[in-house]
Amino acid sequence: TDPLGRAQLLEFLKKEFSAENLSFWEACEELRYGEQSRIAEIVDSIYQQFLAPGATRWVNIDSKTMERTLEGIKTPHRYVMDDAQMHIYMLMKKDSYPRFLKSELYRNLLAEAVIPPETKKRVFPFMRKQRHSSPSP
Repeated sequence: TDPLGRAQLLEFLKKEFSAENLSFWEACEELRYGEQSRIAEIVDSIYQQFLAPGATRWVNIDSKTMERTLEGIKTPHRYVMDDAQMHIYMLMKKDSYPRFLKSELYRNLLAEAVIPPETKKRVFPFMRKQRHSSPSP
C-alpha cells in the first residue's frame, strides 16, 4: 500500500526483468475496484498487454490458469482475472519479494526512512527496566 515502497519494488523488478508481474497485478486491481462501465475495456487491455500470444508484457502463468482465464474473458466480469492474479501474486511472494527485501535498493530505502517518534518506543512496554528497584520482601 505504500506508494514509495511499491515504486522501489517496481524498480527492483525492472532490474530482474519481471516488472510485468507487478504491472499485471496492479491492472487486475484496477479491474476489481474500477468502474463497472469499463470492465470489458479493462479485461481486453489486460489480455492484450499480458496474456495474448506475443504480448509485449507477457506474464508466465501455468496452462490450467491460462485456460480458465481465457474461458472467463469470453464473458468479462470484475473477478475474471482472479486466478491469474493470485498465481502472479504467489510468484512474487515466494520469489521476487524476498529477494527485494535482501536487495541494496531496499536497504537504502530503509536507511532513508523517516521513523515517527511514537514508533521509536519499545515494542513491548512491559519489558522496560524499572526505574527504581524495590527491595525484596
